[in-house]
Amino acid sequence: MPLRLILAVVLLLCAGGTARAHLVSSSYLYLAMTQGGARGQWDIALRDLDAVVGLDTDLDGSITWGELKAKQAAVESYALSRLGLSAGGRPCRLRATGFLVDYHAGYAYAVIRFDAACPAAAAPLVLDYRLLFDIDPTHRGLLTVAGSGGVQTAVLAPDASRVAIAPAAQTKLGEIARFLLFGFNHILLGYDHLLFIAVLLITASLRRPSGTRWIPIDSLGRVISETLKTLTAFTLAHGISLTLAVLGIVDIPGRIVDPAVAATIMLAAVDNVQPFLMRTRWGIAFAFGLVHGLSFAAALGPMRLPAADLAIALGCFNLGVEAGQAALALLLVPITFTLRVEALYRRLMAPALSAAAFALAALWFVDRVFALDLLSLHPAAPLLAAMAPS
Repeated sequence: MPLRLILAVVLLLCAGGTARAHLVSSSYLYLAMTQGGARGQWDIALRDLDAVVGLDTDLDGSITWGELKAKQAAVESYALSRLGLSAGGRPCRLRATGFLVDYHAGYAYAVIRFDAACPAAAAPLVLDYRLLFDIDPTHRGLLTVAGSGGVQTAVLAPDASRVAIAPAAQTKLGEIARFLLFGFNHILLGYDHLLFIAVLLITASLRRPSGTRWIPIDSLGRVISETLKTLTAFTLAHGISLTLAVLGIVDIPGRIVDPAVAATIMLAAVDNVQPFLMRTRWGIAFAFGLVHGLSFAAALGPMRLPAADLAIALGCFNLGVEAGQAALALLLVPITFTLRVEALYRRLMAPALSAAAFALAALWFVDRVFALDLLSLHPAAPLLAAMAPS
């Protein structure tokens, strides 16, 4: 019995057991260049601000406009203190000019509008972004800069927090690479999405004729082919719903989408033990991928990109997600293919791993339905999560 391989499967599939449920943390920063600096708009998720400023003052699990408005000064101070603009080494002066709330892909965001007054003769501008990195290194800032030379985009991260503002200098190749990497990193940080794919891969090397137990698939080529079909179906489906959500055609509240993602994991795990869904794994991946795509939509949000640039961002993001899924498959498929001939794996290990995935997804489901936020990525977050303001 290849014990080390069994242990590897357990570690890979149960790694999410100690990981906290992942809700995407992204902010959207838009700068329109002016003669003396820039006009900006910064959209920051309420659940992120609640973790650092404390918006839900009555701890009832929802943030009202009154609660948000009462903390306006604290929110603006916190945000603008973590954003720097400089020209020729000399700092620009940031001044808040507007404060409101908006929804993107079903999630509530505080919207801070501001002006940046920069030294007139100094150039180019350099942006320094430090929002939330001290408590959540997985946070990403999506930057769009509109200037006379064109549009510039950037994905801001702890190791890429400084950007020289030069829209005319940005190449399409750089934009493609940027969103490919963003999609790849996004799926690797999306523990719930990874767990769903892992649940499908538990039985990737097995087949179950009607009325019989799981039996091994003899051909590695067939396993690889079916796995590719499953991953591609998932990517195609979430690409469809992601695009519809980003374009504003579909808008479902995050408090519905997040529990639904957890529910897809639970259903797929049950199907591994007692089949009741469609026979094809790729069919399940496509159907449930439509749900996951609504969750992915918060990753791109309102970037205000021209149509061509938005198409590049969406396409490359999806390809990056597909690459991340393929990386997981490269780890798991050889292990499950080796173990498929072992009766212990088919009759005990695969059901046990599916049950563990079900239990973890059930915990996420309860956490998200009741907005407990017990599994938040933010160590400073209060127990009750931010929901949509009334």
